[in-house]
Amino acid sequence: MIKKDKLKVIGGIVLVFLIGVLVGALGTGICIRHKIERFAKASPDKKRMFVMKKLSAKLDLTSSQSAEIEKIVGNALNDLHKYRKEYLEKIIEPAVTSIKEKLNNEQRKKLDRLHERLKRYRPPH
Repeated sequence: MIKKDKLKVIGGIVLVFLIGVLVGALGTGICIRHKIERFAKASPDKKRMFVMKKLSAKLDLTSSQSAEIEKIVGNALNDLHKYRKEYLEKIIEPAVTSIKEKLNNEQRKKLDRLHERLKRYRPPH
């Protein structure tokens, strides 16, 4: 009888532990996803400041190093945005053209409106 009670207690503790691990993993995933989305939507200046803050803290940069590296980081982020936008356009434009071939005139007009809204929605970083 005592063994059975011990097993129940141990099982309960293990179950609580496993639930805690699961909740912790899900919470961490949600938090990381939120931070990534917030970074992706941030302005170029905020991205630059974020990267510089991390580099300064991790590398203990001097003020002259920080000023020089900040220019490099700014240029890299601008290039990254430029290439990302070009890459997306190279994928999306042909896809929209191919989709239009499968649609009737009314559907093409609707797709054109959707596509224009999508272009306006993309933030001009």
